[in-house]
Amino acid sequence: MSLREKLAAKAGNIKVTAEDLEKAAARGPQAPRTAPGQLMHMQGKVERQANEIAQLRAELESARVSGGAVDVPIDQLHEVPGRRRFMPPEKYVELRENLRHNKLVHPVIVCPRPAGGFEIVSGHHRTDAYRELGRDHIRCVLGELSSDEADTGAFYANLMQSDLTDFEKFRKFDELLLRSPDKTQAAIAEQAGVPVSTLSEILSFRNLPPEVLSLLDSRPDLLGSNAGAELARATKDGRGDRVVEAVKLLAEKKIDQQQAVRMTKAEQVKTRPAASTGFKIKAGKATWCDVRIAKKVMRIEFRSEEEAEAAQSAIREHLEGLAKAASEDAKS
Repeated sequence: MSLREKLAAKAGNIKVTAEDLEKAAARGPQAPRTAPGQLMHMQGKVERQANEIAQLRAELESARVSGGAVDVPIDQLHEVPGRRRFMPPEKYVELRENLRHNKLVHPVIVCPRPAGGFEIVSGHHRTDAYRELGRDHIRCVLGELSSDEADTGAFYANLMQSDLTDFEKFRKFDELLLRSPDKTQAAIAEQAGVPVSTLSEILSFRNLPPEVLSLLDSRPDLLGSNAGAELARATKDGRGDRVVEAVKLLAEKKIDQQQAVRMTKAEQVKTRPAASTGFKIKAGKATWCDVRIAKKVMRIEFRSEEEAEAAQSAIREHLEGLAKAASEDAKS
């Protein structure tokens, strides 16, 4: 019997049972174990993802034209630092619980990401809530913007939200002015739709001590623009140490914003000694007594107790005479 016939005979004895088929189906497709196989598998996965993203972009573009929205996988959404607005924890909990029971009313605004997927322009907290709720997709609309335009657009969109803090507005306005040196504060204010005076007050945060700015970066809701402007003026007037102390107390909830402002305005009243005048009575070359006068007080210091006792009756007689004369003058 040839080798071929022997191998065929062995293979003929192999039987695949129904149980074997069930186990194979349960295991599912297995990842390649060799390096070339893994590389080919990864390339195929990347190509599938690229095709999916391209399809999503086409769907989003079509939806943008028609005014609709598209469900996008949440793992394809990426956050760009600086675009997220501050939201108090209790507000976020309210948002998440609302989305747990209700449909999303305002879709997330996204734009294509060069590295793949999509950047979130506006809607970070909605996306976070969906992740926490275990949702895989979220409704999105496409905004065809450059990175700078997306940052600016996100800021102006969030600017209309009442819970955007004054300090967050300052950080973004300051960034816009640095990025657009050819634009004046008046031009930025007009673009944002706010009065120039309001923008000037918001920008006064930049005059606060670095230690205060660092604290506000982590607690942007700590200080409003009105109090911030007052504290900035105090800093410019040389009272920066008091400003730092006041803001620290504010962060510890020991004082409120108005008290912080008053604390930096309060001048330390220095008690100055009253200017004194006086004269000395000599007995020869020696001083017999030293007379000191400060406002309504007269102090006489003698060389000895005996001399003080001896002069006491004469001084009393003289003072009584002055008092009598003053009384007669008052009657006339």
